[in-house]
Amino acid sequence: MEYLESNKANLCNWLSVKAQYIIDKCEDFFTFKQGKDILKQKTDADKIIMLLNTIIEMGNARCEEFYEILKKEQQHFPGLQQHFSESTRVPTVYADDGSNVDCPQVKHLQIKKDMNISVNVQARGVNQPGINSSQQPQKADMVATKNSHIFAPVVSNCTIDGNFNMNLTHAAAPKAPHYPDSKNPKLTPTTFFIPDKRAFLKRNCSELVSRVKNVKPIVDYLQSRGYHDEMAANVHAQLTPQGMMRKLLESATSTRRAEDLIQALFIHQNDVMEDLGANED
Repeated sequence: MEYLESNKANLCNWLSVKAQYIIDKCEDFFTFKQGKDILKQKTDADKIIMLLNTIIEMGNARCEEFYEILKKEQQHFPGLQQHFSESTRVPTVYADDGSNVDCPQVKHLQIKKDMNISVNVQARGVNQPGINSSQQPQKADMVATKNSHIFAPVVSNCTIDGNFNMNLTHAAAPKAPHYPDSKNPKLTPTTFFIPDKRAFLKRNCSELVSRVKNVKPIVDYLQSRGYHDEMAANVHAQLTPQGMMRKLLESATSTRRAEDLIQALFIHQNDVMEDLGANED
């Protein structure tokens, strides 16, 4: 009922192009007298207005049946078809790193209890090294950049029997961790959550062997940190990344070697280390 009442003028325009067609689809709705009263109207627009008013007077159940007919027969009415297409289209959004878009949509609903839409926007800290924002699409309905936030709910054609609460909370960004220059291994992310470097490598040996693929740059980094050429040659002699990684792990026999290896892994295989590091909490 809410839908028909709020869209009566538009429905009159859309349905008047084939007034008799939609009237025929609703013939089971009316008594003989009601149908006769509709058909005796002078113009198609007057007929549609009479049809809509009659259906609204019949109550919610009949209005819902008529709404289903409109959806089923929309291809015969260009304006109605465009209306339904726009009402069901999911908006395209873009948000770069540090920004977010929240756009819930509530349409054509009857709600008999309280309705709550609550959003807690947690601002993000600084990006970690090596993370790049994706390319912004050429066309987007909503664009949030530079740590901005969009909250754009759409609520229409719904009856709410109770309170309707819409809350937006914007929390400040947490204190960002410091990710200094990777050339200084004693100030890298490893110092934040890996107190025992050798135990970490031992615990995660299988995961590191199976997941680390970018081994050669890791060896080059270790050589720049004083890794012996003979050890490097033994690693390079292996035929697979798995074999090379096993040799590297075997060579981490001291705390210094373990720290250097973990640092190299953070630089060249950050995705793997972030996953493993998350399990250390």
